[in-house]
Amino acid sequence: MHFFDFHSHLDWYEQDCSDNFLYDGIFSQLERFSGTIISASCSENSFYENLKICEKSKALGIFYNQNGLPKIIPTFGIHPKDILNGSDNLQDYDRLCEQSKIIGEIGMDFCWYKEADCNQQEKVLRYFLEHCHNHEKYCVIHTKDAEKQICDILTDYPNAKPIIHWYNGPENVYKEFIKRGYLQTFGCETIRSNHIQSLLLQTPRDLILAETDNPDAEPWLGGTNNSIYLIEEIYQNIAKILNMNFENCAEMINKNSKRVLVESGFYCFNKMK
Repeated sequence: MHFFDFHSHLDWYEQDCSDNFLYDGIFSQLERFSGTIISASCSENSFYENLKICEKSKALGIFYNQNGLPKIIPTFGIHPKDILNGSDNLQDYDRLCEQSKIIGEIGMDFCWYKEADCNQQEKVLRYFLEHCHNHEKYCVIHTKDAEKQICDILTDYPNAKPIIHWYNGPENVYKEFIKRGYLQTFGCETIRSNHIQSLLLQTPRDLILAETDNPDAEPWLGGTNNSIYLIEEIYQNIAKILNMNFENCAEMINKNSKRVLVESGFYCFNKMK
């Protein structure tokens, strides 16, 4: 079965010190993986590392699944945690934005990353949203403790296509996101949080995507499995919460994922059944 992990960080896996291009265990996992990972970048260097992983997997002959679909789709973005380390001239990122068919991870965070003040965070977010608005692109957005502000900002960019990553904020803002038709990713906290389960149950089924936020999220929540295969467990958890047959749930998530990728220009996914 094909699985779509719509938010992961392959460049965060530990490097093998013998080769800067090798990541501990990641390529042996990719060799056996049946699915597609949208690997978010948090900075310019992060994007380059994700591109290196793609190139290395191509050299190893493990970049494509048996059906010819890519296992990795790297995306460019600047995470709130890396805003202070980036360029002061945001136009420096124009080339990378053009290179990335989906933008992410971007957003604002007033909980964990307060070093960058809200004005700096908003400036960077608006830069990316302007690009997505102009090019009608999907963008994966981090919203921690900035949910209302981001909700208000997004009204200025109606052609951007937000995907809200791991939402666990106020229900009233979530309902507005759903009203606007924003896709939502659900991951490893979903099975642990009554609040997120309630949000999932309120979510139209054509707006549901799955994610792992590998490799840190599951260990951060007390789990031990940070392999790329965790995505199958996430699918199972979503099916359980929605009281759906697993195969039907997987088909739903895959249909939504495929729609995003095809609309983003990855036409190879048209041949997926």
